Amino acid sequence: MTLILAVDAYMLADANLVGWAWAVDQDNWACGCVEDSASVSQAQFRAIFSFVRHSQKIDQPLVIYTSSEYVAAVLQTWRHQWRRNNWRKLDGMPVTDLSLIRNIDRFLAGKSLQVICAGSKEEDLLLQAHIYAREVAYAHRDGKELNLGPGFNPEMLNKPRGNKSKKLTVRETPSVKAKDSIPNNVTEFPRRAQIKESVTTEERQLYSGPVGVGGLGSPARGAAVNLRPITQVVRDEDLRFQKFCASANRVQIREMMHPDFMSIGELGVPISRTEAAALLAEDPPSPSEVEVRELGPHTAQVIYFDSDAVQSWIWTRYQNSQARLIFQQITKRPPDVFGI
Repeated sequence: MTLILAVDAYMLADANLVGWAWAVDQDNWACGCVEDSASVSQAQFRAIFSFVRHSQKIDQPLVIYTSSEYVAAVLQTWRHQWRRNNWRKLDGMPVTDLSLIRNIDRFLAGKSLQVICAGSKEEDLLLQAHIYAREVAYAHRDGKELNLGPGFNPEMLNKPRGNKSKKLTVRETPSVKAKDSIPNNVTEFPRRAQIKESVTTEERQLYSGPVGVGGLGSPARGAAVNLRPITQVVRDEDLRFQKFCASANRVQIREMMHPDFMSIGELGVPISRTEAAALLAEDPPSPSEVEVRELGPHTAQVIYFDSDAVQSWIWTRYQNSQARLIFQQITKRPPDVFGI
């Protein structure tokens, strides 16, 4: 008999917390919260760890449904490669969420495992986990009593259920989220979001800036007077961008990039828009210091400083009150060059 598990997470960016949940059925599920800028993928790893830790004596083949392509890739393939490489990535960089992933790998040793990436609207069990994660996140934010679930009870797995499973009670009126909260499409991305690689003439004109605003390449560049300073616009957009990276939301990461976006990686090799979005979702930036510099009335540079590298991002104005990324470069940081 195969044991089927679903894990999901729900981010409340305005409250700086992420709810996580795993579900096997109505009698076997659990949920919890992670605070302090945790990512959606980290929360899903916590859900998986919670389950495998309490079900380690179960020898049945395990199928895990997840809404995250990154989590699926780690469980199915990458953890084996990292283990053979002394728990470092192929480029030598340390693995994100190493402690969680190593413990999950230890509990999964010798087990038959299949991981399936799907959207919550495509799998009922994944929707169940999504609801538990959402409800515990809102309850934690609002200071209400938390229902963390019954946990894992192997004896309940063989309980007769009849032909129909018990329906969930779902709150019809969703809680009001902050304006800049992460859009609730994390679980829908893998199969529902179809991204076209080619850039249409209309899309390129859209990103070139509205008439009279002076977007990139516009003859009216610099003519606008009543626009917000580009540094203020870019600061706001950069915060949104970092939230999308932290939640591994490839769709929104890519949408914040200009159609002509280019990235130069640490090895000096150009990286495409889609590949850059995937890399940022896998390994989101976590700068210790951020600096914003105005390069012109409609262009600004954002610099991320951390202990290993310096990342330079060029933003250009888009539709008056927004901006889009057009260039990124990562430079490995030599010791003591910057005097700190």
